[in-house]
Amino acid sequence: MTDDVQVRQQAVAAIIQGVAKKTLMIVLGTAAALLVFTILRGGDPRWWFLPASVLFGGVLGLLNFRWLAVSVERVYLRQGATPGLSNLAAVIISILKLSLIFIILFIVIKYQLLHVFGLVAGLSLCFLAILWEGATLMKQALHKGEQ
Repeated sequence: MTDDVQVRQQAVAAIIQGVAKKTLMIVLGTAAALLVFTILRGGDPRWWFLPASVLFGGVLGLLNFRWLAVSVERVYLRQGATPGLSNLAAVIISILKLSLIFIILFIVIKYQLLHVFGLVAGLSLCFLAILWEGATLMKQALHKGEQ
């Protein structure tokens, strides 16, 4: 029984690590491309504005994903947790997490600290990394099934 639990925990950790690596690759690549684009375009005194926005959005998206993974692991996969209590704890954790992200986004957008479209792009790149990791795992599972 404990071997099965350990295998599941290792699989979850591998998925989280895979999403984190893919998110960092995509976000850093996109920010670097935008940095080159804004420098080559020239004349903009805030050449860092759009790449920094993508970086910030990507980090915030990755942080959101990590918090989601930790909350799911602690709430739903904990030994002896009742469904009602688990659901209540998940709702409370989700509300607190989303409230904190909303406050951060509100401050950043209200005071125009970063580019809004770059921020949304960075947040979306984390979702793209999640899809990429899922497709990779599905491909691996199909290859195992063929053998």
